[in-house]
Amino acid sequence: MALGRHFFFAEENISTPVATRPIRTIAFMRKRLKIRQPLSWVSRQVKGAVGWALFASHFYRRLWKNEAVIVVFHRVNDAYPHDPITCSSTVFEAYVRFFARYFEVLSLTELLNRLESGGDLTRTLVITFDDGYHGNATRAAPILEEHGLRACFFVTTSFIGSTYVPWWDRNQNIESEWMTWDQVRQLRAAGHEIGSHTVSHVNLGSTVGDDARREIGGGMKRLAAELGEDSGLFAYPFGGVKNMAAENRPILKELGLRCCVSAYGGTVRKGDDPYRLRRITLSNWLLSPYHFGFELVARRLDKE
Repeated sequence: MALGRHFFFAEENISTPVATRPIRTIAFMRKRLKIRQPLSWVSRQVKGAVGWALFASHFYRRLWKNEAVIVVFHRVNDAYPHDPITCSSTVFEAYVRFFARYFEVLSLTELLNRLESGGDLTRTLVITFDDGYHGNATRAAPILEEHGLRACFFVTTSFIGSTYVPWWDRNQNIESEWMTWDQVRQLRAAGHEIGSHTVSHVNLGSTVGDDARREIGGGMKRLAAELGEDSGLFAYPFGGVKNMAAENRPILKELGLRCCVSAYGGTVRKGDDPYRLRRITLSNWLLSPYHFGFELVARRLDKE
């Protein structure tokens, strides 16, 4: 903690009230840490310490206005500490505490409502999950609920209740565990949102036309049949820039979807297209919630 104060307040008068310290302090830190160059474990630790200083002092409030952030997790499970898409229960709870303390956590539907009405997005955050892993119902959801928060779970409908092992788990020698439909219904009953992630997790960058329509529409129909409602919320698989073909985008509106979210980074601002909303993937490259916070603020400064 002391390290964070030392780096954040370098070349500044510590007695000066935080609210009056100029933004050039953060710009100085970005330059000192050389954030555009390849990062070592030590430099990421330093970033986490600086992030702690930014948030604990509430200085971040001066830098984070009129933007929302949507974060995405994939699997919360304590059995796979080295898997890049898996987050332990302890780390996940640290993120939840961080979100609850420093952000206004909204449902995805609430964020869409604010976008449509022109409402304030300052320091708002939405929590999402992709795929439909079992641990997200048994580990993540109870932690969220304990802290009074809710999330949106995007499920790949053919995975639910199955023993299917996708290639990314097979490559890690992981036996995939998926939610059951009863667990999906329990999540909805507890106030979480359920969104579609296609039928079989296809790459919509290469799957187009009728095949794409069947994947997108089929996932929506299965959710409506199982839950008795259609949320209109959609996340396309893999989430990269090239994983959603331009010719598939009109299908989203034709099928009555309300939004489409990616997973290649970035934040949400007023006027953003709800069918092109960006999310930030939280992976084990980030060493702590405060490291994540530092990256958010640094990204904000890059835009100025």
